[in-house]
Amino acid sequence: MQYGVIVHGGAGDFPNVLIKDHHNGVSIASQIAYQILEKGGSAIDAVEQAIISLENDPTFDAGKGSFYNKYGEIEMDAIIATDSYQVGSVCSIKNVQNPIQVARLVMDKTKNIMLVGKGAELFAREQKIPFYPSKMLQGSKELELIYGKEKMNKFLQKNQRLGTVGCVCLDKAGHYAIGLSTGGSFMKMKGRVGDTPLWGSGGYVEPIGGAAATGMGEDLIRILITRQALDYLRNGLSAQEAATRVIKDLKDKTNSSGRIILISNASFGYAFNTKKMSIAYRDDTMKEVHVTFN
Repeated sequence: MQYGVIVHGGAGDFPNVLIKDHHNGVSIASQIAYQILEKGGSAIDAVEQAIISLENDPTFDAGKGSFYNKYGEIEMDAIIATDSYQVGSVCSIKNVQNPIQVARLVMDKTKNIMLVGKGAELFAREQKIPFYPSKMLQGSKELELIYGKEKMNKFLQKNQRLGTVGCVCLDKAGHYAIGLSTGGSFMKMKGRVGDTPLWGSGGYVEPIGGAAATGMGEDLIRILITRQALDYLRNGLSAQEAATRVIKDLKDKTNSSGRIILISNASFGYAFNTKKMSIAYRDDTMKEVHVTFN
């Protein structure tokens, strides 16, 4: 592999009727990123555009499809980063469709790493990011259409659906980048922030590789799952070995569930202990995007 992309569309449990939508969503996002990389574009640009595609698809718990918190509000988190340790993130941001764009602007336009809540929203307005009322963000429209609101809520309360979307890219120049976005867990506490926007938890990237995770956010934070994955890479493990090892760590140390995707040493890696997760990937040795749904 000289360049490539791997994308995930969240983990947990969701109706089988949505498998096709997940399959299509991650396939489109990975192909968007791959085309940028194929033309010599940067990993960071490819990551951003892949995440935007997933945020615009209400199938996923990010952007348009974000879950409501206990107060019927949509609060979103996102992070984006390069292997030169440039990082931008936003937490509990409202009224934007693409939090990943705001995170990118935090990285590119400020000296900060993270902006939260009203401060992140004010910054978004200053940067001419369009304002979106919550009703325009829809809040997991696909599930609501299929089940009706009451049945959808009962399903989500009964079944874990861990909806962070994530992407890792390697470009032709040999640079890695990562990006993640989420609407958070269903009926979460107001102001709750999980692993997604936290450096070393939801995502981490260095010159040796990049990783993006999803799962029970508090437990991913406890073991700094993506930082630990790159430590394993640094100690000589392959991308697949590192992915497998950190998911075992997650289970052993916290008795929790999650998934992780990686690129390192010109290879992909992913591992999980959740019920379902959609993954799509492609590199320059492949003729088309490969999608797996476990």
